[in-house]
Amino acid sequence: MSFRSIPAVLSAVALIAIQPAFAQIRGPRQERLSTWEFSKGGEPWKTVSVPHSYNALDGHSPSYYRGEAVYKLDFKAGDIKHDHFVLFEGAAQAATVKVNGVQLASHKGGYTPFAVNVTEALKKGVNTLEVTCDNREDLNMIPVTSDFNKNGGLHYPVWLMEMEDVYLSPEAYGMYRMHCVTPEVSKRKVETRIRTRLVNSTSKSSDVMVRVQLIERDGTLGYQADREIRIAPKSELDFEHDFEATGIRFWNGLKDPYLYTARIEVFKGKKILDMAEVKIGYRSFKMDPEKGFLLNGEPYPLRGVAMHQDAPGRASALMDEDIRRDYRIVQELGANFLRLAHYPHNDLAFRICDSLGIVVQTEVPWVNVCGTYAKQAYFNNIRHQMKEMVTNLYNHPSIIFWGMWNELDTWGNNDDLQGAFDGAKVLTETGRLYDFTKRLDPYRAVGFTDDSRLGRDGYAGLAGDFCSQNIYYGWYWEPNDFSGFLPAVKDVKERRGGPVNVSEYGAGINPFCHTWNPSRAVRDKEDDSRHFEEYGNMFHEAYVRQILKMPWLNFTSAWVLFDFPVANRAEGFMDSSDGERFVQNEARKYMNDKGLVTRDRLTKKDVFYLYKSLWNKKVTTVHITSSRLSKIPAGEEFTLKVYSNAKNLTLYQNGKLVTKKYSSEEDTGVIWTFKGLRLKTDSDTFRVVANNGTKAEVTWSRL
Repeated sequence: MSFRSIPAVLSAVALIAIQPAFAQIRGPRQERLSTWEFSKGGEPWKTVSVPHSYNALDGHSPSYYRGEAVYKLDFKAGDIKHDHFVLFEGAAQAATVKVNGVQLASHKGGYTPFAVNVTEALKKGVNTLEVTCDNREDLNMIPVTSDFNKNGGLHYPVWLMEMEDVYLSPEAYGMYRMHCVTPEVSKRKVETRIRTRLVNSTSKSSDVMVRVQLIERDGTLGYQADREIRIAPKSELDFEHDFEATGIRFWNGLKDPYLYTARIEVFKGKKILDMAEVKIGYRSFKMDPEKGFLLNGEPYPLRGVAMHQDAPGRASALMDEDIRRDYRIVQELGANFLRLAHYPHNDLAFRICDSLGIVVQTEVPWVNVCGTYAKQAYFNNIRHQMKEMVTNLYNHPSIIFWGMWNELDTWGNNDDLQGAFDGAKVLTETGRLYDFTKRLDPYRAVGFTDDSRLGRDGYAGLAGDFCSQNIYYGWYWEPNDFSGFLPAVKDVKERRGGPVNVSEYGAGINPFCHTWNPSRAVRDKEDDSRHFEEYGNMFHEAYVRQILKMPWLNFTSAWVLFDFPVANRAEGFMDSSDGERFVQNEARKYMNDKGLVTRDRLTKKDVFYLYKSLWNKKVTTVHITSSRLSKIPAGEEFTLKVYSNAKNLTLYQNGKLVTKKYSSEEDTGVIWTFKGLRLKTDSDTFRVVANNGTKAEVTWSRL
């Protein structure tokens, strides 16, 4: 690696950048505030651990608590002459912050980080920090309506930071206190721009030395530059440093997610006052309307899933171990793309994606609502949340797509909210938000997610670098017919003329609702209680085949990886192991069950293995579908279906060889069918063995 330094620049204007490490540096002296006293709606105080949501238990219900709740704790400040900050990585949905009874901040936006300077309210000895969270409906804050619960609480981490006399601001450049921009990444040259803001909190001028370093993954120092800086009393100063390099190892998705560390250190003489660091992944991308997504100049089709941030007993307040568990499942699946919907997730999720090489779209929660009576405060809040998302998450190399909105259509609007849907306002405000976001970050793609197939007036010309579509032919539209998907996407491509994505497609799947006869696995919109797993299998198989015919799609993301609760969904709750006797299962109610995995993470549905067979080439998958089906009628002919990426499969029935196949004999290469089978005894065992010995087994009894 070789470098050429560009002279450092001091300016009054801040720009933007690239980011993070698993060891988080939030300030010179930092403490993660994990233990709080909590009271909801005037109930007695109790001790809770943060991250915490007060909808962790009632969120899976037809109605969940929406109101205020209070968190408080006592802390001892260090030297109260130093500036102190409290960093909230996410306080839902709105929050007011007090120290010693003095209100210091009011924040609207449940998923974006914000820092509060609490210095003016501090006193010697013990101080009391009090935060009131409120998840009530607010027509001037997104989200207003949504197909997910709007949980309340301190559901992301909280930090207390004590600064030195001179420090790196946690307000100007987000929670990592620095930005690292990579405006040019090519085999010829890589350009890096480091940005931060220095604060002198004292009444005297201060001479400091600022050191910029770039460090290899093994700890080797690749680049260093020192700059002497004078900062005036009680002032702030933006610091910029640019350098070029050749021979850089690229961040190359799942193949090689190589990360460098960019570090800034501030010295007063030999004493280090402050330090900040981020992870940098050098990569270039392009969206080609005909070739699809290109990563570092090479075709790299993005295929993956959407994810909500939710788990039983946690709601949106996932602990670090929960997040790591979920991403182990993502790794098993083999997805190289995630749409983290419909709001910025916990920062740890993005750091994991950086390290795994998973490309990400994240978005602000502007969902459904844009009515005729929407006030300017509503659109100001959208831009405020966008600014906080971009500023705090910009450094993550995994993030390539910023999303502006999801499904701005009629179904979420009514006169009790913002009045009738206003399509003209969607066009105007999307244009303004797009321009605003591109000023924040000119180096990433900014787009929108529609569900109308650009069917509304003016939607074909909506501002955006990309257009994503949520398409559910065979589920919400034209049940039992999946063929409308391909022509719908092609029509969008023709009308848009630019890069197109499929951001959602899926079907409700209850993995405990079965029928042996595929013709009986149907979608009945009038009776939404039966979500046959076999129907979900047919849906996803049909969509996968059609996606293969559209290699120009930039990204596709199946909806959704994990089932998640929605208060107004009473569906998919009838269980049947044989397709004859159905039993109501209350635990399945009030759930969006389009997941590839159940909410408790205990059951991976058949279609999980369909995608694993397609995407995870590191392991051999052999999965027999409908394996939770218990019985098949005696004498009836049936088909055994297997999802597998093996080179060949051998079928045994009750230990005896039936047949061997050397090809799936269909387009995907992973959907194998063994037809014309019948039960020979009261209970038959079928075993499928791959060429390398990987096997799956199922036993079906006579009905």
